[in-house]
Amino acid sequence: MLRILIVVLVLLVAAMFVLPRGQRGAAPQNATELPQPTPLADVRFVDKSGREAHLSDFKGDFTLLFFGFTNCPDVCPLTLSMLAQVRADVAQRAPRFTPRVLFVSVDPGRDTPERIAAYLNGFDAEFAGVTAPDAELAPLLKQLGVAVEKQHDHSGGGNYNVVHNSAIYVLDPNAEWIAVSTGPHDPKVFASDYLRLRQRHGASGARPPGA
Repeated sequence: MLRILIVVLVLLVAAMFVLPRGQRGAAPQNATELPQPTPLADVRFVDKSGREAHLSDFKGDFTLLFFGFTNCPDVCPLTLSMLAQVRADVAQRAPRFTPRVLFVSVDPGRDTPERIAAYLNGFDAEFAGVTAPDAELAPLLKQLGVAVEKQHDHSGGGNYNVVHNSAIYVLDPNAEWIAVSTGPHDPKVFASDYLRLRQRHGASGARPPGA
């Protein structure tokens, strides 16, 4: 009888590793998971240190991708503050699963590397920040369905605002798109969704604590 139980347990564990990704673990509560990971354009960025970077440089771990700009009056500060809370929450529950955050500026005309670095330091110094010319960003924005609109101030001062969404895109360790979360965001729910997505798309199949 004991031998039969051991065989059953071994088969159950083996089944966990052969199930399709979408059948591993609980589904996220709020985030929308894609049926299959989607490869993305390998955009050539300039990072917050002034060095060239590519989206492919972010392979190796899960990444939370957010588009914004440093002059943003509301959406960006709220979302980046929420992401800082998510990192702190996950760091307490499962330190080795603390998410990487990538901020992509859609305002390359004003957002220099120095400005991006100073801006992100106000939320979490560990946040990665990049930008790229509009033409370089266009393929990535199109793939993700990100609409960006510059609204110019007609007072003649050359000022403008950039309208964009507050969606956060989850990339897997292959830097492929696996899920999207739209606002309003709750940091506790988002942290749990992130851990669930790690479990469902992780190479090891190990269950992160708190998922």
